[in-house]
Amino acid sequence: MIDFWLSAAVLLLLAVVVVVWPLWRRRAHERVDRTALNVALYEERVAELQAQQRAGDLTEPQAEAARQEASRLLLEDTANADAQRAPLTRKVAGVLIAAAVVLPAAVVGLYQLWGNPEGLALYREMQDTPQVSSLEALIDRTERVVEVQPTNGEAWYMLGRAYMSAQRPADAVQAFGNSLNQIGEAPDVLAQLAQARYFANGNQLDPESVAALDKALELQPNNATALGLLGIAAFEAGDYSGAIGYWERLLQSTEPGSQGAQAIQGGIDRARERMAAAGQTPPEAQSGPSISLRVSVAPELMAELDPASSVFVFAREPNGPPMPLIAKRLTLSQLPLDVTLTQADAMLPGVTLSSEQSLQLVARVSPTGDAREGTHLGQLDDVHAGSDEQLELVIDRAAD
Repeated sequence: MIDFWLSAAVLLLLAVVVVVWPLWRRRAHERVDRTALNVALYEERVAELQAQQRAGDLTEPQAEAARQEASRLLLEDTANADAQRAPLTRKVAGVLIAAAVVLPAAVVGLYQLWGNPEGLALYREMQDTPQVSSLEALIDRTERVVEVQPTNGEAWYMLGRAYMSAQRPADAVQAFGNSLNQIGEAPDVLAQLAQARYFANGNQLDPESVAALDKALELQPNNATALGLLGIAAFEAGDYSGAIGYWERLLQSTEPGSQGAQAIQGGIDRARERMAAAGQTPPEAQSGPSISLRVSVAPELMAELDPASSVFVFAREPNGPPMPLIAKRLTLSQLPLDVTLTQADAMLPGVTLSSEQSLQLVARVSPTGDAREGTHLGQLDDVHAGSDEQLELVIDRAAD
């Protein structure tokens, strides 16, 4: 920060010089001009007296008296001019001296009031050392970021994740709550907030956590954090069937054979063992009829749509509640794409598909990522699961 203040001091000094220099030059110029004029008038009067003396119009004593009078008038005129100019000069000098003293103090005070020296220092620190060496250093830096940028929802989210890594769930609840206030109902923030509340409450889901998870799954049906947490909570509560349902949905969106998939499958297997040990019949691995379709966009609409927009493909009962039974989330850039909807894509545990069911199939484009809002859609009515036919679902019109 030293170089910043030195630069500011130089600029302030230049500003004072720019103001003072023209006034000083003008005052000096006026003084020289007035003195020169008085001297010229005096010399002209002396020459005139000499000419009159040579012509015999004036005697020597008369000419000498006139020269003395001219000298006296020269001195009086110069003294009067300086006396008249002195008060104004003192006033101007006083104003300039006051401005020279007040201006730097005012600039520094206004910068402290409206400026952001902490933010500037933090910015330079992040440029000099973009990577931190420890979790504690990351938390310290992110705390300073949200201190100077309290409306930065992304920074609050990062701070919440850092708190969770440091086993500080209570602090993470506050951070995720602030992020939610700034970003809005983002699925990842909702799910992380619920997870932080779960650990802060001694591994218990409170009503606020359940509401946050429901909203996260409504916006993003396959949100991994929400499904994983609901499965854990169900398992610890002895609801092994519910845990299996959530984890099987999570497994469908996990890369096969990955460590994550193996861990999820291990949890499913333990839940089945617990059910068998308790004399309960574990649910069969999710199967049943499926819906095969190809999702695409009408060519004339492609230029109007953002390729990064979300596309929600879901099936619901035409005369039932508006919440979908099964859903998948895609991005517009993936289309056209072959999609298969199964019970593994169910929004809630216990949802089953039947070939006798009449379903409405919808693909909705949402630039905001909110499943409830969309700009364009495609729709198929009277769809039945289990058909061998591949359906064509084309996004071809603006949403109502």
